[in-house]
Formats: sequence, C-alpha cells, structure tokens
Amino acid sequence: MTLRQFLFENEPVNGIKSPSDYLYIKIVRFMFIIIGSWPRKLLGEPEPYYKAIFIRIWYLVFHFSLTSGYVSYVYIHFSELNFLEAGHNYIIIMMSCVCLSRISTLTFSEKYRMVAKDYLRKYHLFYYKDRSEFAMKTHKMVHLVSHLFTLFLVGQMWVGLSLFNLIPMYNNYAAGRYKSGGTQNSTFEHSHYLPYPFDTSTEMKGYLIACIFHWWISYATSTWFIVFDLFMSLMVFHLWGHCKILLNLLSDFPRPSFNFIVLDGLEMKVEKYSKEELLKVSEKLIECITYHQEIIKFTNTISDVFGPMLFVYYVFHQASGCLLLLECSQMSTQALMRYLPLTIILTQQLIQLSVTFELVGSESEKLKDAVYGVPWECMDTKNRKVVAFFLMNVQNPIHVKALGVANVGVTSMAMILRTSMSYFTFLRSK
Repeated sequence: MTLRQFLFENEPVNGIKSPSDYLYIKIVRFMFIIIGSWPRKLLGEPEPYYKAIFIRIWYLVFHFSLTSGYVSYVYIHFSELNFLEAGHNYIIIMMSCVCLSRISTLTFSEKYRMVAKDYLRKYHLFYYKDRSEFAMKTHKMVHLVSHLFTLFLVGQMWVGLSLFNLIPMYNNYAAGRYKSGGTQNSTFEHSHYLPYPFDTSTEMKGYLIACIFHWWISYATSTWFIVFDLFMSLMVFHLWGHCKILLNLLSDFPRPSFNFIVLDGLEMKVEKYSKEELLKVSEKLIECITYHQEIIKFTNTISDVFGPMLFVYYVFHQASGCLLLLECSQMSTQALMRYLPLTIILTQQLIQLSVTFELVGSESEKLKDAVYGVPWECMDTKNRKVVAFFLMNVQNPIHVKALGVANVGVTSMAMILRTSMSYFTFLRSK
C-alpha cells in the first residue's frame, strides 16, 4: 500500500462490519486501552473487573502523586528558580491538573462510557450510510476527515512530546553537561522537575533514570490530552454529518403534484398535496423531526459528559496562554527553543478544537431556512402546525456547551485568546 492509498484511499465500505473495524477507531481504542478509558465491557469485549478497577485507580493515584510532586518541587526550590524555570513548572502543574480532571470526570464516569458506546453502536454514520445516496456520500467524506484527523493528531502528539523532551536533552548536550565533569558549574536541565530521593541534577545515573521516567510521563500526559480531544472531535464530525444529511432530507422534500379544484364555478390548476400525498408528507415530517431530536439528544449528552472537561480545558488555555507568552517574550534563544513550539502546539489545539465544534453550530444554523423552505403552503392545517412546531425547535443552532455555561466554538476561542493577550500586555507593563 502506497502512502497516497493509506491517506486518501482508505475505503470506508468494503469489508467493514462495524465502526470498530475502521483504522482511526482502532487507533483510538489502542490508546484508550492503555489509559483504561475504552468502554470494553459495554461493547462486549472481555475485560477482567479487577484489572479495569486497578488501572483506573492506579492512574488516579499516580497523577495525584505527580501533581503533588510538581507542587512540592516548586515549594522546596522556590527561591532558587529563575523566571523561565518557575514558568515551566507552573505550566506542567496546570497540565497535570487537566489530566487529573479528565481521569476523575471521564475515566471513572459510567456516563462517559455510555456516550462512547452510543457513538460506536448508534450514532456513527456507518449506521446511516444506506439511507440514501447522499448519506453514503456524507459517510465517505466524514470517514476521510476522521481518518486524516486521527493520523494528524497522533503525529502531532508524538512531535510535541518529542520536542518537549529532546530540547532539554539538546541543551544539556550543547552545554557540555554529558561530558565528564560537565556539571561542576551547572546542573542538568529536565523536561519535568520532581523531588527525587536521589541526585538528578549533577549525577549521570540519577539523570538517566529521571530522563527515562520523564519520557514516559510525557507520553501519558500527551495521551490524556490528545486522545480525549480526538475522540470528542470524531463525535462532533459525525454530528456535523448528521446535520448535513438532515439538511439534504429537507431540501429534497417532495413537492406536490398539480391538482384541479373548482372555485366559484371555475376550474383552477393549483399546487396542492392530495390526500395520498399528505400521508407521505406526514411520515416525512415525522422522520425529519425524529432525526433532529436524535441529533439534539446526542449533542446534549456530549455536553453533559464532556462539559466539565471542556470548562477545565478552557481555563487551562486562558492561564497557560498568558504564561507562555510571558516566557516567549524574554526573546532569548533558550526561551524561544523551549516554549515557542509548546505555545504554537497548545494554541493550535485550542483553535483546532474550537473550529471543529463550530462546524456543528454553523451547519445547524442552516436548518431554520431549510425547514421554512419546505412547501408548507401546499399542506393542510394539521401538517402546517407540525412544520410550525419544527420551525420553532430549529431556531437555536446546535452547540456543545462547556459546563452548560459557554458554547464551545470560535467565539469562546477568540475571547480566550483576546483575554490572554490583555493579561500578557498588562503583566509586561509592570
């Protein structure tokens, strides 16, 4: 298989019996199993109860201990840390808190496992592709987007964690700290700073042990960050596809045939539904309304389950954005090498997530015009009332909310970026 075939010709239909057969779902499943967050039991996969509980509790205790270790290190060495080192530790503490929040609100949540099951067993476009030719076309498009997005995000994760760990290693190499006696007048630079019971600042053995451990911490943290964002984005892509299919159903709503009526002794040709056509119109309206309710129900479930995570995530970007800008504003080679890639990656993550969620809002915005475009003027009174009810329900665009407070989308993203810039400017003026 060539690279082009792997990227763009991954067939979404042939040989596929369920969504779990898709490559991008297999990747997500593999990474979720590592962190104990794949709903194996609900999907009928074997999962020993003791093993599932042990992994979840272990990760919770591990990340709580890790966060406590970061805070302890800052407390112990507060007077020794320069601006760059202090900022680095504060960012790591915030990232660890985000991971801790995701473990407590998602990994231990049965609601999360239920929404994951519903996505894979009910709302995935795989189950809608045979409804129409347009549904199949939409399914193939969303499959390609999901496939490429998964490969991109996983690649981005490995690039990010590699840079995060390789840059300190390169700085140590450039400063000659790997040579014999290289740490007489300086100490090893690390990607993570923890209070170890042995010397990791000047002793090579201690440094190597810490360095290996830091690579593993970086992988675990990156997984908690990226994979939940990825899984949530895949759900949003399918919500977007559902909105497109619903819009197509409304745009292809059957027009009435011409009928002849007698008015004041005159025979007139008018565009009105016949009694037989009105029965089909009622069925079509019920189908569209039911489909719209399913979309709203799944969106509300996503908001309920992922809302706390999204709220914490937005708070993190608000604080880290300002802090990273302050670090980069030092304009030294060391600061730019260390923090510019992290700033770009985290900002890109915020923009990427917000734009992804905005897809659903912008697509559902078209529903009110599509419903009004239905030939309601040709219907009887009963069906006109149904259309009026449907029109009332589609007035508000569909949005996923962060803790039920703010819509997740480009508006919230712009507010976060603007506020971070304002705080950065204020702090720089002090």
